[in-house]
Amino acid sequence: MFKSIKARLTVTICGILLIIFTIQMAANFLFAEQYYVYQKTKMMKNVNQQIIHEAKSTDEDMSQIIKNLDIDNNLDIIITDDKFTPIYTFHSMGAPMMNPQMIKPDFDFSKYPKELYVTEKPTIIMTNMQDGDRIRLLSKIEHGGESYYMVIRLSVKSISTDMKSTNMFILYISSFAVIIGCMIVYFITKQLSRPIEDINNVTVHISKLDFSLRSKDIERKDEIGSLARNINNMSLRLEENILSLTEANRKLEIDYKYMSELDEQRKELIANISHELKTPLAILTGYSEILSNDIPGIDKTFYYETIQDEAHKMDILIKNLLNLSDFENRLFQLNMEEINLEELIEKIFRKNTLLMKNKDIVGEYHSEPCKTVIADPMYIEVAVNNYISNAISYTKKGHKIIIKVEPVEEEAVISVFNEGPNINETNIDKIWNSFYREDKARRRTSQNNIGLGLYIVQSIINAHHGKCGVLNKENGVEFWISLNTVTVQPCKDNDNTLERINT
Repeated sequence: MFKSIKARLTVTICGILLIIFTIQMAANFLFAEQYYVYQKTKMMKNVNQQIIHEAKSTDEDMSQIIKNLDIDNNLDIIITDDKFTPIYTFHSMGAPMMNPQMIKPDFDFSKYPKELYVTEKPTIIMTNMQDGDRIRLLSKIEHGGESYYMVIRLSVKSISTDMKSTNMFILYISSFAVIIGCMIVYFITKQLSRPIEDINNVTVHISKLDFSLRSKDIERKDEIGSLARNINNMSLRLEENILSLTEANRKLEIDYKYMSELDEQRKELIANISHELKTPLAILTGYSEILSNDIPGIDKTFYYETIQDEAHKMDILIKNLLNLSDFENRLFQLNMEEINLEELIEKIFRKNTLLMKNKDIVGEYHSEPCKTVIADPMYIEVAVNNYISNAISYTKKGHKIIIKVEPVEEEAVISVFNEGPNINETNIDKIWNSFYREDKARRRTSQNNIGLGLYIVQSIINAHHGKCGVLNKENGVEFWISLNTVTVQPCKDNDNTLERINT
């Protein structure tokens, strides 16, 4: 019951009304009489001050002034001379102040000592309800060089009875008002909640994909009417869209598997073409800018040859990437020849120095005397470039990339090391898979993703009957390639030396 807006609003507002009513009645019963007495006492003090002030400021008869104050404030004022002989009460009907024969007050002055009349502040005496009066103010007046004593009395014997009657009347009226108020609140909340309940009923049907129900309060000009119209429009459009989607899905289910595979291949093709072409494109762009700036002292022939070489390789790469099945089935042709591995890797390193400088990466190249290998230099360069491209992508500014060529027994080993985070050991075997790409940004994280590049490296090296792999180092990652050698041939007539080239 109390989960509905109508019930909660009704209970809340009625509860507030009841609390206000309770506080009001408690205040009436507890404090109304005291407040009434306080106000009357305050009024008596004001009257006392007026009489004292008038008595001091004039020597004329004070009877009429006192009488007016007496009648206007519904008081009983009694004045005596300095011997407590009464000279004025309201019963004297305005007799002269010095005519005690006509005054018969019903107040005994002698039962209160003179000290109570002569204090700086008037004395207030509260008597019991059994007395004829309940509040008495004792004071002293100076008039015409004479001293007089005054008692101002207020008959409040019926205050308690009157207040009880008043409070009971207020109780009945307030109770009736609370009941009527609760009924009005219930009626108003019912009117307010009815359209909300109607809209809620419509939304419940919509959540069950039942669009047959419509809200009825669309003619209202307020927010609820606007909400009702919007709900109806939403229901209509949802119904139309769901019907369209259902029809489209029914058609798509016929060839869903084929379309899914085709779309996946398209995405993989785009991603991997972009990955494999970014290095030669970067070299072409960088070297073209250098040539266009006509920098003096540069070897233009070297740059032109490099641009032509990279363009030729891009053509071959595009053909190979568009025919990926050749890599998977090893149908691509290798043009095997004797190559000096050190010179080839040094050439590849120099081509990539510009890319390293652009990222403020420290590049180092180390080589040792090596043996000749039989390999296809273009595909070896593709494989090494994939390693270097990945290293540049994953190396932060100011960190190192170290490329080495060194003999290990009867093999020549090419290694590309870059400083950075390690590859997660759980994924280290997956990075060689075709299209393994969980992170499109290709960051080397716990969700490592290398993509097609390493798959192509593995395919090329396997075709050369070599080996490739990756090692997590203390401060980075090292990818390596191992090729079989045939004869000993020193590099650049530099026997038993280590050659180091820094970017």
